[in-house]
Amino acid sequence: MAAKDRDALTGDWDPVAPEVMADYPAAHQRLRAEAPVAWSENWGGFYTLMRHADVSAASRDPGTFTATRMTVIPSSPRKGLPRLPLQKDPPDSDRYRKALNPFFKENRIRAMEPALQSLADRLIARLDPAAADFSGGFVEPFTQGALGLLIGLDEAEALEVGRLSHIYVHAVQGEDLATAGDLSRQVDAFAVRLVENRIAAPRDPETDIVSGLIANPPGTAFTPEELAGMVRLMLIGGHVVPRNFLCSIAWHMATRPDHLARLRDDPTIEKPMIEEFLRFYASNQALVRVATKDTRIGDTAIPAGCPVALNFLSANRDETVFERPMEFIPDRKPNRHLAFGIGPHMCLGLALAKLQARIVLKTLLAAPGLAVTGTPTWARWTEYGITALTLDLRPTP
Repeated sequence: MAAKDRDALTGDWDPVAPEVMADYPAAHQRLRAEAPVAWSENWGGFYTLMRHADVSAASRDPGTFTATRMTVIPSSPRKGLPRLPLQKDPPDSDRYRKALNPFFKENRIRAMEPALQSLADRLIARLDPAAADFSGGFVEPFTQGALGLLIGLDEAEALEVGRLSHIYVHAVQGEDLATAGDLSRQVDAFAVRLVENRIAAPRDPETDIVSGLIANPPGTAFTPEELAGMVRLMLIGGHVVPRNFLCSIAWHMATRPDHLARLRDDPTIEKPMIEEFLRFYASNQALVRVATKDTRIGDTAIPAGCPVALNFLSANRDETVFERPMEFIPDRKPNRHLAFGIGPHMCLGLALAKLQARIVLKTLLAAPGLAVTGTPTWARWTEYGITALTLDLRPTP
């Protein structure tokens, strides 16, 4: 088949069309069959890779698909602090990841569990059982608290970062670049102040990320801007995506009482169930790269300079990789999902995400009852999952 002529295309899909937003997985399923390298005319035009193999291959090939020019579409403000290491390709990104890796190791994250479980217990106790604002009253402060423990923020700082990041992402998605730019500058300023504070008064390098990065750099010391850039990425990435994921877990369990009962009866399926949540509700629907040269995927020619979205949510339902991919199978094995990406930019926060999921499941299992009240709000491109959720936690009549 001849390569598609990009200039002749009218568009394979619109990721913010109402019918697409109403059911992203169904739209992705159609595109995997009809246009696996799907062209969209939105935001100046870009391609989206829909299949698992293509997303995996592009993720592992930063020489052809670079993260240094764009990581989301519509593009977020690029001025200000760099988002490190997300906006660097190997080998430049290796230095940052090597320094950050020790703080995200599973044993270090596991040490946070008692504090996070205590926080979850306090938060759930404060909710109105008849109309529990699970997103705003539980998940928001819970993810902010986790971020505070990880980076070393006090409660007021964590709440402020959560507020800024939520409004920032909403502004980017709504293409309100003036508001997004102003909020981005505020988040940058917060990161800069945090770094200045740790330089002036270092904390325990074993428990405080910035102090640890200052005390134990991999070779050359990081500049204050580099330190702030790493903090900047964590301040946004460590809040919005986990919020959607945890709300999606709660919604799923409230609407699938058979799965709730199965987990209660057989706790050994918790681990595969969390992996299936990650596959089914990949909160970071897609990240974007830019083609560094003319290239081809299948029958589609992609010109140099063209943005290319790597659609993890679609890849996670690829029929050639997953049996019955449109079904949630609690004990699915194997589960080769790409919720955390793959390759040199694979998300550092996977252990923290799984810990948060485990604590939320434990909290939901302990509730007297679990049902959805009202209408949940779903995220839009490039996110996926539930952003606002109200639950009825009273005992079932």
